[in-house]
Amino acid sequence: MKPHFPTLTLSIALCGAISAPALDWKTTQQIVKAAPLQSTAETAYEFTNRGDKAVTILSVDTSCDCLDAEPSVKVIAPGDTGRIRVRFTIADRSGVFQRLIVVTTDDAKEPAVLTAELNIPEIATLSPRSLEWPLHGPVDPKVVEITIAEGLDLTLGEVRPTSEAFTARLETLEAGRRYRLHLTPRSTAEAVNTAVRIHATTPTGRALIFSAYGNVR
Repeated sequence: MKPHFPTLTLSIALCGAISAPALDWKTTQQIVKAAPLQSTAETAYEFTNRGDKAVTILSVDTSCDCLDAEPSVKVIAPGDTGRIRVRFTIADRSGVFQRLIVVTTDDAKEPAVLTAELNIPEIATLSPRSLEWPLHGPVDPKVVEITIAEGLDLTLGEVRPTSEAFTARLETLEAGRRYRLHLTPRSTAEAVNTAVRIHATTPTGRALIFSAYGNVR
């Protein structure tokens, strides 16, 4: 079960004596770095039962459907170890994502909260990603430098503006690694904008699309 966590608030009981949880976590924070076009990423959180009685894991919940987490063992005898195995489904995501795993046991009043930071690199760096022309200014071509992510070989093909108010041309500087997009508005007489869809193919034939942008304003 994966409940929603719009806001996760950890409360600390201030009254009554509270014994320390028996499960001792090697770490409760992980940074997971994915490679470009990686479909899944995995990590694990290890623990040891430091108490004098068995501990049962009642539930393991996550803050996102993109995250699956399960314990290697549900009942942990005193002195035994185990882990929470975590698997991210990356799909077409890129960027930095913070995710939570909440582990509820029968020996602690509060669940253990594990945090995961997932770093997913973009398949290409566009500099700049967005180009601008001043309204009624000169109609000059401008360029976007495109650098493919390290370790990834992409063949760029068709570039297609979503608006006919712009023309686009792709220049190959280093096949599979570096390209240059030339973008020009047909006129600056009125405010217009476009997204330029850049079509790419991996060596295995996988088709990808990423975008640059142009604005007259």
